[in-house]
Amino acid sequence: MRRLEPIAIKAAGLITPIGQDLDTFWSSLLTGASGISTIERFPVADLRVGRGGELKAFPRIDGWGRVPDCRATRLLISAADDLCKQASLRPPPLDGHRVAVVLGTALGGVEEGEKALGGDRRIRRLRGSLYDSPAHNLARWLGARGPVLTVSTACASGATAIGVGADLLRHGVADRVVAGGYDILCRFVMRGFDALRSLTREEVRPFDRRRSGLLLGEAAALVLLMRQDEAGPQRLGSLLGYGSAADGYHISAPDPEGRGLERAIAEAMRAAGIQARDIDFVSAHGTGTALNDRIETAVLKRALGSRAYKIPCNSIKAPMGHTMGAAATLEAIMCLLASRHGQIPGTLNLEEPDPECDLDYMQGGPRAARPGICLSTSLGFGGCNAALILEGGAC
Repeated sequence: MRRLEPIAIKAAGLITPIGQDLDTFWSSLLTGASGISTIERFPVADLRVGRGGELKAFPRIDGWGRVPDCRATRLLISAADDLCKQASLRPPPLDGHRVAVVLGTALGGVEEGEKALGGDRRIRRLRGSLYDSPAHNLARWLGARGPVLTVSTACASGATAIGVGADLLRHGVADRVVAGGYDILCRFVMRGFDALRSLTREEVRPFDRRRSGLLLGEAAALVLLMRQDEAGPQRLGSLLGYGSAADGYHISAPDPEGRGLERAIAEAMRAAGIQARDIDFVSAHGTGTALNDRIETAVLKRALGSRAYKIPCNSIKAPMGHTMGAAATLEAIMCLLASRHGQIPGTLNLEEPDPECDLDYMQGGPRAARPGICLSTSLGFGGCNAALILEGGAC
């Protein structure tokens, strides 16, 4: 069985509606804290649903006044500041020509375009609306002068970015890679999901028989990737395998058979050199929509066989909303924190399991367990699918 070189995940940093640093995020997941609220940054009275995982404030960062007035950029730099603290780095923390930045996003700097069209026609607004502008802003803050890449595979983007970043290391293109994902809440995305009737007026209830849709959130999540032999003994964990596949079924609806996701899982397992029996935990995409949760359950059963019924699975989208480009990176970080701390967060708001979603989706709060090898799955619009195989590291 083919096995790719594992890639070390040295450290991670994030900013989310339930925590603006790694420790608070983890504590909130375990206690079931919710970051869902009425959105205040822009008008929502004309929308069917005006709630989501909105950040009400940003942490104070040295030199904040020099950061571009772009919400996506400020999300990224807040997450990068947390990453630097976790890795004991000081600005410019990763100065060098062989330091790469690879980010996944569904929207990029689209809000800057909104502002430009709304009357603020300064050229920097238009420049900031480019898909890759936030990534270049982050690279400048980091001092990273290697490749700067932005990938967009919809809500699988955060996983894609980690997979591409690992490939840069394996092929000798870079020595360090900051990879991850981000997205913000803005009227453009809210109106789009509102038109699709994807948003719920109730609580997000992944895998629950009463589930009625998702809510959106904003976040940024980053990991520092290195080659195994350069990372040292202290690291958050390792990326063992990555897989990606497209359904090409519909611009927004998932493939009813989930064939792309099944291929992505199989490819990730082949790259990691593992079999279903080796997997200890599954971080599911689990959006809380009727189709997604049912399809994902069926795919996990086919991909993992009888082992699927024995593996704890969860979804962490209920407390902070679907954070789009950041979601897969947040879920990968959660897997590694579960391994480090010996606890797996439960699936918030799962109270009446759907008989068609009959895997162990962790009803009833966190569970004491120390998963070694984890599978994290992601699905996105346009038939984008990705899967990561992760392994916990030394404390």
